[in-house]
Amino acid sequence: MKKKKTKSKYRIRKNELRKFEKENKLTKKEKERLHWWVDAGHSAYDLRWLYELREEEELDELLSGLTDKQKDYVYSYCMNWNPFVDEPYFDYERFEELDLKNLPTFEEEEEPEIDLPF
Repeated sequence: MKKKKTKSKYRIRKNELRKFEKENKLTKKEKERLHWWVDAGHSAYDLRWLYELREEEELDELLSGLTDKQKDYVYSYCMNWNPFVDEPYFDYERFEELDLKNLPTFEEEEEPEIDLPF
């Protein structure tokens, strides 16, 4: 008795990916994220990748006027750990607590120059 050949999960996912790309017009950034998502073993039709990308883009827009140090401050304040899935996540509840217009400026104070006698 011969075993019936079955498609590998990888091949199924890649076929789904090609079909999804034909059915939907995607930006370059969306295509990159979708390929990363499918390569991680997810279905192209599981749209969590798109929701996450949209959240990131909205957050980038909100943070666009901040300095790099202020952005670092926001991320360090808002990153949290999910013990159930054992990975970090961005805590939007903590983000809403922040007043983006009144963040510390983190301006570096210039040290006075000292004239040395030699």
